[in-house]
Amino acid sequence: MILIRKRSIGQAHEEVIREISKRCEGHVRVTEDGEYTWDPEEPICIHVEEPFSEPMRSGASLFGEKFSEQYQASLYTITPRRDDGTDAVYTYGNRLRDYPRPEVAIIRKSRGMLHNVFDTMFKKLGYVPADACGELVWKGDGRYGGIDQIQESIINRLIANPISRRAIAITWFPVQDITADEPPCLQLVQCIIDKTNHLNLVCVFRSNDMLSAWGQNAYGLAHLQKYICDQINLKRTSNGQNIEQGWLETISISAHMYFHRDQLELNLFLEKIKTGELFQSFQRR
Repeated sequence: MILIRKRSIGQAHEEVIREISKRCEGHVRVTEDGEYTWDPEEPICIHVEEPFSEPMRSGASLFGEKFSEQYQASLYTITPRRDDGTDAVYTYGNRLRDYPRPEVAIIRKSRGMLHNVFDTMFKKLGYVPADACGELVWKGDGRYGGIDQIQESIINRLIANPISRRAIAITWFPVQDITADEPPCLQLVQCIIDKTNHLNLVCVFRSNDMLSAWGQNAYGLAHLQKYICDQINLKRTSNGQNIEQGWLETISISAHMYFHRDQLELNLFLEKIKTGELFQSFQRR
């Protein structure tokens, strides 16, 4: 595993680009979609000590502040589905805050008021009457009615038990993602409150574009971490000391860069890295 430790997200982003470029230049991998990548073939763990310290974005990134703000909000808010063919395959906010939940829909040929009352009761019990048809439907994922993992599994759990190791939320939905061409890259987030009363966030990516995506991912996750921290401080009833935002760590199992597709952005990063190295060399003289 490749380990990178930096104070800020911007510094860490530039360091991971430098590390992958140094290790992989000249060694190309072709993905299942026919894309050319630099791939160190080792997981990359990036530990950011102070996620809100500047620079939160590298100056070489092509994404501006407005895009970053829109992206970070999508990580912990639900994006309603329109079901008109224009919806995104998934959003992290929908999976984390409206995770699909199964429900039995009871269908009758003739319905009366009494049937409606019994049907409501039967649905809660998961029972389908003999004279009705039961159909399994999925609620959530942008249609509401799903599981709010951020609230139920993380915020509520850490309010009830600050030392819990079960404050976890996932995005993988096997019913859909096993056969999907574009399953979520971010798979799991877990919050831990340490002995210094800091809320730390660990995130696991099954696949991660370290050049064009990681900076935005980390920026959004830092804001998700702050949101969770603020909500815990706001809602817990004890008079104990407020928790503070701690470190952020991402583990990218398949970390890579699309060096050909994103050549312009890569050149900007390499120029910035080279300038920084020359400046440090000059200072040491």
